[in-house]
Amino acid sequence: MSDRISWFPIADRETCAPETRALFDLLEEKLGFVPNVFRAFAWREERMTKWRAHFDDLMTPSEGLTKVDREMISVVVSMQNQCLYCLTSHGFALRALLKDPVKGDRIVLDYRRAGLSEKQMAMLDFAVKLTLDPVTVAEEDIDELRAVGFSDEDAWDIVEVTAMFNFTNRLMSGTGVMPNAEYHGMAR
Repeated sequence: MSDRISWFPIADRETCAPETRALFDLLEEKLGFVPNVFRAFAWREERMTKWRAHFDDLMTPSEGLTKVDREMISVVVSMQNQCLYCLTSHGFALRALLKDPVKGDRIVLDYRRAGLSEKQMAMLDFAVKLTLDPVTVAEEDIDELRAVGFSDEDAWDIVEVTAMFNFTNRLMSGTGVMPNAEYHGMAR
């Protein structure tokens, strides 16, 4: 296996802004390593900062859409897009949040057979439809989310988290970012 992180330059940590160095320190303290998404994106620091702020905001749980719900969307969208980086890193995050590596992996690999609730299935089916065939999404799809108990704010967040992962999947795949090897053994 190659140690190459990306097809693009990797910023020298010492030349990064103090905020980026502080982020790297925080991540090393929390995870034991700096995720390659940040190492790869740091050479475009201003854009990384904007992307991260939006990403962190979208992944913050709300009353109607939990952190687990948001991570389930992340892995289901990433599976449709076959994004190695996001499947690996967010697969770990989902396993850790669920405290159930088997269920986490089942959601990543085939959410339809993971024993999810009707509400979760509606959410993930919508995320898949928006990912694979966005032109066919209609107001009736939003009505179906409402019918299983999602508020308009929740439905908007489902759309936006789905869109964020479609963007991020393409960013990681298009730049050749490889997941950190450490993720593969975490929360197992």
